[in-house]
Amino acid sequence: MQERPNGSVAVVVTTLVLAIILTAANIAALIAMVGATGAIEGPDLVSLAKIHLPALLYFVAAPLLAGLITMLVVIQRRSGRATPVEMPKPAPPPPSPSAALRLLGLLQQEARLVDFVTENIEPYSDEQVGAAVRAIHAGCRKVLDEHVQLQRIFAADDGTEVVVEKGFDPAAVRLTGNLTGEPPFRGTLQHGGWRASKVSLPETSAVDPAIIAAAEVEIP
Repeated sequence: MQERPNGSVAVVVTTLVLAIILTAANIAALIAMVGATGAIEGPDLVSLAKIHLPALLYFVAAPLLAGLITMLVVIQRRSGRATPVEMPKPAPPPPSPSAALRLLGLLQQEARLVDFVTENIEPYSDEQVGAAVRAIHAGCRKVLDEHVQLQRIFAADDGTEVVVEKGFDPAAVRLTGNLTGEPPFRGTLQHGGWRASKVSLPETSAVDPAIIAAAEVEIP
């Protein structure tokens, strides 16, 4: 926490007042002592200066000099005191890709999805691709049914009219078309969207989680 800006001013004023009080007390004591000897009568500083100028200067300068030194030391310590610096919070670690890689590994295991996506299907006819897609579709659906619980963001059928209420989540609902004014908005549902309400992926003991599917070699 930073020092208040008027803290040093208060110290200076307090020290100066104390120094003046001590100076006045010293002068009064000196006058009393000299007056007791009969050298001067009453609080006559001029006569006191003529008789005991060095003593008068000492009694006046000593408290003021001590106060000045005290003020300089206090101000230097306050100005030199290190102001605590608030350290920035460490950035959160990047999300681990392990879960995504495990899901991709399951899709490869059950549906050979990676093989299908990375293969050039241009040489094959639509009938051949369609026949392969049936098996891939069945395998992918099996993985989702077992490991990912999905919910529609909008339960209505695609193509029906829906209302987007005020306070909607822009990450869950993307608005397109002629967007003017404030919600609620009425529009045609182009796609109901999906939200994963539960994910349960199996743990893996693989040394390298980036290996989606191990190479298979048959030894004769």
